[in-house]
Amino acid sequence: MASELGLNKDFLCRMMRAGEGVKLLSVNAEGTYTLTPAGELLKSDHPGSLRAFMLMINEESKESWRAAGTKSLKQGVSGFKAAFGTEFWEWHSQASHKPQMAQFAAAMKSFSAEISGSLLVDWEPPAPDAVVCDVGGGAGHMVAAMAQHYPQLKGVVFDLPEVVADAEQNLKALGLSDRLQVTAGSFLDPLPPALGQCDAFYLKFILHDWPDDECATILKGIAKVAKKNATIVTTDFILGVDGANMEMNKKMMDVNMMASNPPGARERTVDEYMALFAKAGIAATPELVKMRDLVSTVVAKL
Repeated sequence: MASELGLNKDFLCRMMRAGEGVKLLSVNAEGTYTLTPAGELLKSDHPGSLRAFMLMINEESKESWRAAGTKSLKQGVSGFKAAFGTEFWEWHSQASHKPQMAQFAAAMKSFSAEISGSLLVDWEPPAPDAVVCDVGGGAGHMVAAMAQHYPQLKGVVFDLPEVVADAEQNLKALGLSDRLQVTAGSFLDPLPPALGQCDAFYLKFILHDWPDDECATILKGIAKVAKKNATIVTTDFILGVDGANMEMNKKMMDVNMMASNPPGARERTVDEYMALFAKAGIAATPELVKMRDLVSTVVAKL
């Protein structure tokens, strides 16, 4: 393997031994190494591949994490801004950082396979033929999973103009363009009136990226355009609802919010989510729907 890949044999063997130690590899009595199920997740062709995510957090993200633990503690700015001089989204939207933005999009896709499965088990749309808007939906992987599960369901992927082009290609490749459309815009601006047709508005890992005021703006924008009895569904890392190991992971993700997003972006408790809806003037009491150990979904009927 070292000869084929042009690697140092000694270093490679020691790396593989370490790989066994962290359960990415297993080795039999003859010394043959094999990928474990966890190791398989690092392959690009795995349906739940985390390869892009692992690459992302070991490139620009590692600098923002280091800055969060040093400069941000004193300056009160995001780790990303402390490290790179600008915020995450602005930096990634620059033409010179297009490869990093593509890698980020691939990293977000890697979460969709597992989370969409959990969502489909624990939440169902208001009707089999409902219209679901995937707010900030990127390439539309979540609403596409819904549409594949519910053959009558229709949907809209709503995201920035530079993002929805990828969504159009993805939906076309999946053969879903007849039921799923794309609409360009920003969820921090007034939403297009056409979204008023939607029965549910879904947000995956959107609210934790923003401070309370921006979250209220997003929720108010949805409530303003939504028809009566429409539903807001949000998936996030909700603090204080799990065992110690999962809560540790969510607290580390909260540090990631400090590292990657503007001040105020955070993981929140159930009560803090209730406060966000109240701040947006949404009278309905959101119901916490447990999905899997690490993420949960808040559902509010307007």
